[in-house]
Amino acid sequence: MISERDISEKFSAIWRQHFPLLTPNFIRVFNDTQISEINTNKVIALEEVRYDLVSEAAFKLSELAFLNKKTPAETFAEAEQKKIIEITARSIWKSGNYSESDLTISDIEKQEIVLIADNTLEFIKKLDGQDVLFRPKLKGYSFIPDLEADISINDTLFELKTVNRNFKSSDLKQLFIYIALKQVSEKENWKFAGLYNPRKGTYCKFNIKSLIYNLTGGKTPNEAFENLLNGLNRDVEIDSRF
Repeated sequence: MISERDISEKFSAIWRQHFPLLTPNFIRVFNDTQISEINTNKVIALEEVRYDLVSEAAFKLSELAFLNKKTPAETFAEAEQKKIIEITARSIWKSGNYSESDLTISDIEKQEIVLIADNTLEFIKKLDGQDVLFRPKLKGYSFIPDLEADISINDTLFELKTVNRNFKSSDLKQLFIYIALKQVSEKENWKFAGLYNPRKGTYCKFNIKSLIYNLTGGKTPNEAFENLLNGLNRDVEIDSRF
């Protein structure tokens, strides 16, 4: 099986074929014109931190705090802190190749985890999140396994990128994979989608139908996503023969 991250960063010929206008120039303009600030504070690391651990732990903390109707600081109490870090370690270091010392977080890592979770909950509140689902499950397709997206807020699917950079084309592609899987398995979809960076406090939200029309040169989401998944499937089948 191939991860959604691998698919979004590879298979360049397939992506160019089905989304010919998703170019570097489009992404530059997209970042310049479509991204808005939504959080009051940014969380830019001043010291070296383990970004993968911090990002995933902050997302898990956001989920727990939201479900329990508590603040991230309250939720990340000493008793829950170790459990959250252990769950996070198992999810990002799937080989199990980590030691007990790797589960010890520094003060700056702890601070960032809480602040990033604070921003995520502020983001949900500012979007008037009434129907919120963390980690919506999506049925796989062919060589793509069952996946979990990040967060669905009302009629919008958001992909979170907790990074110190602008959004990249691979971020959009990863989002498209989730939308495509929902389309082919449920024959219905979110109306909107977007990207959110809780470190920089920035986000975008777009109409799926309109963006797909613009990036494909006039195709509907149904047509574009079905063609994409079938194209990826054919490419993998051809590679496996050789």
